Amino acid sequence: MSVSSSSAKRLAIICQSLYLANLLLLPGVCFVVLVWFFLRFRQQKNWARIHLYRALQLSVLAGGLLVLVPILYMLFSADMKLSLMMVILYFVTMHAALVLLGMLNLSRAMAKKLPVF
Repeated sequence: MSVSSSSAKRLAIICQSLYLANLLLLPGVCFVVLVWFFLRFRQQKNWARIHLYRALQLSVLAGGLLVLVPILYMLFSADMKLSLMMVILYFVTMHAALVLLGMLNLSRAMAKKLPVF
């Protein structure tokens, strides 16, 4: 299944856009669409496949960092007020960093370059 350069670029842009939409717009729904894209286009032999893999990997990593880490911190902390403040600060900072990484990877997809992570 070979894809031309313009459709490879379009696929890379769509994958990175789905990663950002998963963080900003529709969490979960866009992740399911990204998994569907992964199952459909994983056999391609072009640079857009790397964007697809990285977007899916970052989505899974973001889910772990934004959901599991705050839950574990809240479960194992002694002071509830302090831990709530720390969880909010952590979530906002990590979410902003992941969104900026997604924007950087989207701009690299538009420039036909490989993603940073």
